[in-house]
Amino acid sequence: MNRSHDRQYQAMNEHTSGSTPALINRKNTMANPTNPYPYASMRDSFDLTAYCILGSQDTKGRPVGDIVDDALQGGATFIQLRDKTADAKQLTETARDIAQIIEDNDKSDTVAFVIDDRVDVVWQCRNLGIKVDGVHIGQDDMDPREARQLLGDDAIIGLSAETESLVKLINELPSGCIDYIGAAPLHPSTTKPDAIVVEDDGSKHFLSIDLINTICTASDYPVVIGGGVTLADMRDLAVSKAAGWFVVSAIAGADDPKATTQAMVDAWRSVRGNGHHGYAARAISHAPAAGTSSVGDADEVAGGNQSATSLNHLKSGQPGGFTNAKAAKEAARLAKQQRVDIAARGCTQRDKAHIRKTERIHFENESGSYDLDVPYTEIKLSDTPGVGPNPPFHDYNTEGPACNPKEGLAPLRLDWIRDRGDVTEYQGRERNLADDGKRAVQRGKATKEWRGRKHNPLKASGHPVTQMWYARHNIITPEMRFVAAREHCDTELVRSELAAGRAVMPCNINHPEAEPMIIGSKFLTKLNANMGNSAVSSSIDEEVDKLTWATKWGADTVMDLSTGNDIHTTREWILRNSSVPIGTVPMYQALEKVEDDATKLSWELFRDTVIEQCEQGVDYMTIHAGVLLRYVPLTANRVTGIVSRGGSIMAQWCMQHEQESFLYTHFDELCEIFAKYDVAFSLGDGLRPGSLADANDAAQIAELMTLGELTQRAWDHDVQVMVEGPGHIPFDTVRMNIEMEQAICKGAPFYTLGPLTTDTAPGYDHITSAIGGVEIARYGTAMLCYVTPKEHLGLPNKDDVKQGVITYKIACHAADIAKHHPHAQDRDLAISKARFEFRWLDQFNLSYDPDTAIAYHDDTLPAEPAKMAHFCSMCGPKFCSMAISQNIRKKYGNAAAQERIVAGVDSRGGAAGVQVGANVARVNADGVGTSEEADAGVAGSGVTGSGTAGSGAAVEGSQA
Repeated sequence: MNRSHDRQYQAMNEHTSGSTPALINRKNTMANPTNPYPYASMRDSFDLTAYCILGSQDTKGRPVGDIVDDALQGGATFIQLRDKTADAKQLTETARDIAQIIEDNDKSDTVAFVIDDRVDVVWQCRNLGIKVDGVHIGQDDMDPREARQLLGDDAIIGLSAETESLVKLINELPSGCIDYIGAAPLHPSTTKPDAIVVEDDGSKHFLSIDLINTICTASDYPVVIGGGVTLADMRDLAVSKAAGWFVVSAIAGADDPKATTQAMVDAWRSVRGNGHHGYAARAISHAPAAGTSSVGDADEVAGGNQSATSLNHLKSGQPGGFTNAKAAKEAARLAKQQRVDIAARGCTQRDKAHIRKTERIHFENESGSYDLDVPYTEIKLSDTPGVGPNPPFHDYNTEGPACNPKEGLAPLRLDWIRDRGDVTEYQGRERNLADDGKRAVQRGKATKEWRGRKHNPLKASGHPVTQMWYARHNIITPEMRFVAAREHCDTELVRSELAAGRAVMPCNINHPEAEPMIIGSKFLTKLNANMGNSAVSSSIDEEVDKLTWATKWGADTVMDLSTGNDIHTTREWILRNSSVPIGTVPMYQALEKVEDDATKLSWELFRDTVIEQCEQGVDYMTIHAGVLLRYVPLTANRVTGIVSRGGSIMAQWCMQHEQESFLYTHFDELCEIFAKYDVAFSLGDGLRPGSLADANDAAQIAELMTLGELTQRAWDHDVQVMVEGPGHIPFDTVRMNIEMEQAICKGAPFYTLGPLTTDTAPGYDHITSAIGGVEIARYGTAMLCYVTPKEHLGLPNKDDVKQGVITYKIACHAADIAKHHPHAQDRDLAISKARFEFRWLDQFNLSYDPDTAIAYHDDTLPAEPAKMAHFCSMCGPKFCSMAISQNIRKKYGNAAAQERIVAGVDSRGGAAGVQVGANVARVNADGVGTSEEADAGVAGSGVTGSGTAGSGAAVEGSQA
């Protein structure tokens, strides 16, 4: 430190002499009242014990985030990001990554995180809601008073100082301006080779323990010591008055950063113990933690853990914010949830009522003996009053077992796959950062790396390993038996439909976490939910959340259509946490690899992307191989052109290169790849109509003809195929479309997006498409792709996903009833009985969304006793038709007893019936009363609608 810096701080102190510390008070006028930063200050709780500094220049080419992760696991208590070459945008992205890693390690309320020098970046991060706790500034950086003015009183500010005289000047700064001092160097430093202490008299030297103690004694703030610090210095520093030590290369450049950090922390604590060393005692508007003391030896060391009351206050979300990042995010999520429509609210009652259970089924084949735990949903029902208990209702379950998302699901099918003896494990393709996109390359890592179960990929050895190949060779696999149990059908039906190509079981051998399911017209109609990030929206956590949310509400498969950041890593998180098949459109990732320039696409790049996804475990892929060069002009006069993303990309490539699509010319090679991993084709309808005006045109039909050809080529390789169908078509042509597909594609499962039956309802396209979905599934479509309210408008969030899934669950169920699928109507019968018997809770629980049903029911019945009464707010207590019907049964008995009453009326000539009919006609003509009163009138006369003249008149009267 030279004299110019002494004068700098003298000038600052002269400038502030006589002024009040209002600049630093808790109601800083510069603070933004709408600041989205949700976290509480760590100024009164940070720990300087093990202070790790690093940036990209320090890590020997390794990702900064990986070193941070290792250091945290080794016991680091404070992290500083220092990167002199990065710009503000890069620093912000790196800070986001580090904050996420600290959160992932559950240390966001115990480990402080600051950025070196860049007050502007800290301000930006905090305004973006990134948990950056403050800044460390040097002697030549921003005036600490200005930094405090900009960042507000909740940010940590550290300041470098090396001499006793400078420390004394710093003490004269306004109270609370800074929080700690960093002093260096203890030894020659590899990261700052020119660093040295320069005294007032011009002498130069390194820090000694005596000088450290002198500085610490002189300072009003805790002091952290660094500069060439290694494990060998721990004991000497621990007996000094320093609050902690900071290092750069000792950890960031270590071969094993975790072990190095752990060794240094252990050595320090062997002398100091496990105490909390750091923040300064100061006068603040909220009380500092109990036990705080000044820096020094045994009874002078700053620290002491915050009181339990203080920590609980900060974690609970009380005023003052959160130190725990997860708690803050959860509070923000709940706050947002409270603002959404009632139909998109939570799932508390659903989770109580819809219980996932498994039925164990023993299965043996030539490969081994297995106990298959087949999932189902159990909904317990209450007793029927006066009759007795009702058995629990069992339903199809897609939710998957509970797991920690960081660890993923257990590999359910791994033994089944290995025991067949027809796969080999190999060293797969290493992930390239380009697989995650441009930002990952810039950062040196994905936003949130997958650290759960790793696997070397498997591939076929000797013959295809597709379920179609096994079915055609009369081999019943555990997957087939599992599916038969889920569908309550014969295993031979499963095998024969797979062999014929009329059904598919998407189950990549590298996705052993998936629970087998089947898609085919002879089975329950299935539902796919699309998700995925975009270049402007969503994160890995949000996408995993959407996955579990979609399967909770009933999605049978999920397609990851990510086009933004971290495509590869997002997919890894999704696959490892998914109990349902995962589909993709590999063209999206291939395009990202060439920076969205379709002209740079090639077969080789696309092939490698497909293999990458096969090795990860993708179960089915949409391939737009039916978009041929000669078909593109057929779309030129369309109202909405080509609306498929994949289709438009291939059309652009074909026209620019004046070549046939490489997806078509290399289709047999794709089949060979898919056969090695059991990946199913979802042959994309890249020329599907995007408006009713374009429906059923030449382009759509021409592509469908080509898809029929490709279906047969895939079957020739024993590869499973389903065919995607149109988007927007008039309702009266829905049946024609499914019948065309079945004829041209020889019964391959049809998979349709809706179809949407009108173009006029943005915001309600989940409804317009479900209308078409019921009709097309009724005639044989095997799987419907859901549409959310955000269709054509934006990327769906969790609430949109829920509405889309439930809407399509209804459509699938209605289609299964129309197809007379066995047991399809069982749930309808159960809920109808509950409704008639006023078993309200059963009625709610048997619905697809119990919480919304309860909310709507209770909304207009605020009195608690009314919530379970034998009426709802529609009819009230006197005009409930079902209550009246119950009274009829009580008074007049069962069907046989009522028939005897009718017979008596018949024997009297039916006059009573005529009179009742006239009364009903009068009531309706006068506009007086209700249909329930009319029904009651019929009931009171004993007329039931039998084919007598009198009852016929009654029916006519009631219809007048």
